[in-house]
Amino acid sequence: MVKYNFIVASARIETEISLPVRPQIGDVISLSLGVSSPHYLVHRVELFANSDIVNVHVQRFPDQLSAKLAIDGFRNTRNFLREDDK
Repeated sequence: MVKYNFIVASARIETEISLPVRPQIGDVISLSLGVSSPHYLVHRVELFANSDIVNVHVQRFPDQLSAKLAIDGFRNTRNFLREDDK
């Protein structure tokens, strides 16, 4: 079983997290279902040979609303229909 460490500014903030799929750059991760829980934007995934630990470098947001406002494409429809598509 692969374990994930979340890293913000070179400091581990969450350790030994189990995720259903391997995160990729640009993914938004929340560790609980609540909208007021922290959300994380994945910047880099660091793999180590012969290790069950993966470092995931993330940007932390205090809640879902702040993540939604800061991350273009996170549950919004901005630029979904362009003027030339009409």
